[in-house]
Amino acid sequence: MGVKLLTVAVLIAWRVASVAAAPAPGALPWLHNFVPAAEASEATPSVIARMAQWHAADRSCSAAAYGGLAIAAEVSPAGGLETVLASFTQGVLVLDARATLIASAPPLGCQGSADELVAIAAGDARIGEPVIALAVTAGGHQTSATWLMLYRVAGAAVVPIFTGIVEDHTGNRTRVGEVTLLPGALVVRAPSGVRTLWSYDPDERRYVPVRADGPGV
Repeated sequence: MGVKLLTVAVLIAWRVASVAAAPAPGALPWLHNFVPAAEASEATPSVIARMAQWHAADRSCSAAAYGGLAIAAEVSPAGGLETVLASFTQGVLVLDARATLIASAPPLGCQGSADELVAIAAGDARIGEPVIALAVTAGGHQTSATWLMLYRVAGAAVVPIFTGIVEDHTGNRTRVGEVTLLPGALVVRAPSGVRTLWSYDPDERRYVPVRADGPGV
């Protein structure tokens, strides 16, 4: 498909995104049209202990006290079920059926007392390969933000293909956004209300911004 035709198709899809949006997974209420094969939102200390053989946890970070998240899903090109482990201070690890580490992403930087993993899921984002979705909250109890990160497995790396804020928290005020997946694209409504269209670039194999509109558009 030519660039112009692709752009037109994506723009049309953007206009109907609000109509076509399916309910979000329970663990990731900001992510619409995602079909999860597995999801988890209850962190456990045993995950951090399991990940420690590859990366030690940073006990100075408050997030380490909450534990890590684990799911089993098909996320690599090799096929078959892998185990995906995630920890705020140990990153994202993908293990094969023999519990061998085959891919990883670096840890997140600690920011404050509100740091924690919210949820992880793996499934179909309609880009032709499995996607890992991770939600994290970072910051302090007065000011923090919840981020949604989408990854794909590429060789020995778990590569980010999209990162965006889906909630911001200031004092007692919380503003909520959302991400709607479309075939080869996604629409972000930021907590501010601004909507942004992103297209999946098959060469770079990540989402790139196409355009943005003002609040409520």
